[in-house]
Amino acid sequence: MCTLCEKHEESIHHLFFECPNALYIWSWVRQIFPTSHFSNKDDLLSFIKSDDSPLVKLIKLVVITFSIWMLWRMMNYSRFQDKIEVFRAISVIKDLTCLVGKSSKASMKNDMMDFSVIKFFGINTRTSKVLSPLPIRWEFPSPGWVKINTDGAARGFPGLATCGGIFRESMGEFIGAFSVFLDIQTALVAEFYGVIYALEEAQKLGLTNVWLECDYALVCAAFTARKNVPRMLCNRWNSCINYCEKIRFRVTHIFHEGNACVDKLVNLGFIHRESFHWYNRLPSSMFLEFFINRYSLPMYRFC
Repeated sequence: MCTLCEKHEESIHHLFFECPNALYIWSWVRQIFPTSHFSNKDDLLSFIKSDDSPLVKLIKLVVITFSIWMLWRMMNYSRFQDKIEVFRAISVIKDLTCLVGKSSKASMKNDMMDFSVIKFFGINTRTSKVLSPLPIRWEFPSPGWVKINTDGAARGFPGLATCGGIFRESMGEFIGAFSVFLDIQTALVAEFYGVIYALEEAQKLGLTNVWLECDYALVCAAFTARKNVPRMLCNRWNSCINYCEKIRFRVTHIFHEGNACVDKLVNLGFIHRESFHWYNRLPSSMFLEFFINRYSLPMYRFC
């Protein structure tokens, strides 16, 4: 029989979800957090995984963890030592939650729900930083110049990888684009491949005024600090550098939000999985991002 209530057969489910002591503790938890009843472990997991601020999510995890621990402790103390009263168990759960919360650097949302939970446990309020929107616009190249935006991505480290690039004229007109499926690579290698394929295509097209732009600062820096280039790509990279030295060339970094067109090309690489595909027409999946750039509309980065 259950050593706590002495009325029902003892089991894990009874101890944690049906025993009057468990019901009392879960009732106390529901008074702090607006939630439904806890009838099984899935209810506990969904409660913990709910969309809350980092600090409240931590508090939920700690409260559930210590509640389970205290119920187990109450059962053992009742059997082998002195009985622990349920109100004393709740006091211990509250104190331990306060201790963990005070030692954490997690932040809260700036709302009354978070404030009431945090004050209940006696934890100091730590409001999250208010993020400011920074508008990011794609810049047009000068007349006579061609601007190339590139990107690369890998689904894993390493994992399936692709890269892509888009060529545009001074008024933002579409010249062409490409996507490449790279098999298994790291994201860094994929970014370098994107630049290499872009410059090799620029050379085939006979371009002499090229503005290259990518969202990986390390790749941009590699044009001056070549030690960052992956060894497997050194020969092709050096060929690209030789080409760049013979033409009017510039390279700049752009935030990810301003490089959304090439994101679509990268995704097309994952879909088609072709070793190299050149697009003479703008893919339909890029229409929105392309015209946002074409009309100089901003994309926002929060920082």
